[in-house]
Amino acid sequence: MLRTRLRITAYERRHRGDLLHLSYYSRWTHLHLDWHKVGQWIDDEVGSVFLAWQGEELVGYIGLSAALNGSSWIRLLGIGDGVVPGPVIQALWQRAQMQCLRSGVSGVAVLMANSWLSAYVHQLGFACLDNIVTLSHIGGELPAAPISPVNVVPAGDDDLPRILQIDHLAFAPPWQMTSCDLWQAFRISSSATVAMLEGEIAGYQISTRHQETGHLARLAVAPIHQGQQIGSALLHQLLRGFSQRGISMVTVNTQRSNHPSQQLYRQYGFFRNGFDHEVWHKTLAS
Repeated sequence: MLRTRLRITAYERRHRGDLLHLSYYSRWTHLHLDWHKVGQWIDDEVGSVFLAWQGEELVGYIGLSAALNGSSWIRLLGIGDGVVPGPVIQALWQRAQMQCLRSGVSGVAVLMANSWLSAYVHQLGFACLDNIVTLSHIGGELPAAPISPVNVVPAGDDDLPRILQIDHLAFAPPWQMTSCDLWQAFRISSSATVAMLEGEIAGYQISTRHQETGHLARLAVAPIHQGQQIGSALLHQLLRGFSQRGISMVTVNTQRSNHPSQQLYRQYGFFRNGFDHEVWHKTLAS
């Protein structure tokens, strides 16, 4: 129950401890940070974070990713225990939406990984945009190596600007990575390779590893070079490399609407494992 009027403020560094405490201990928590931890994300991401106060007590927070080609994601959302979530979420969203419009954001997406969140974002005007589907690959013989004009080599720091450029060419908003996301994915990667074509990067993949499971975090080919088996070459080498290290289980996420991507993964023995999540979206009226 709200005992006093809510006060919404922009996040400041001095609030870090309060936000982290609430994010760790509240059961009403939504986190969609990919390769980041909460503290790292709020320190590094040039996005928008707003806090809801009841007197001197922090009772809620919302964090949106930096604007990228007119799109943003709700990355953090949390409400304190013992507080009715609806009014707090509404107040936080109103402030966040104002900031989005000022920043040139025309659409905001949220990954529905938490069942409690759907009713509240529906009230805010969000609707289902697509589904994230998860596929798994479990060992077995690989198809023959594809005939492709590229040479697949390890990626380096100097390749990141071109990798980001390819990512933004290959994916439309809101699916594009920010430079912060790319750097973090690369930093923790188990495997990061680029496909070289006539001295230029034509595609890339970045993968992570958790214990005995690999995860293909991102794979993209520049649109001008698609249709040349470049994605197959990147995927084939990745799976072969994981297999040589004794890793037989590999997962990957993609959009349900991305049929070419799913077709590529099926050719290599991937199958949908049932861990799917809806992505909801709201178009903002200026």
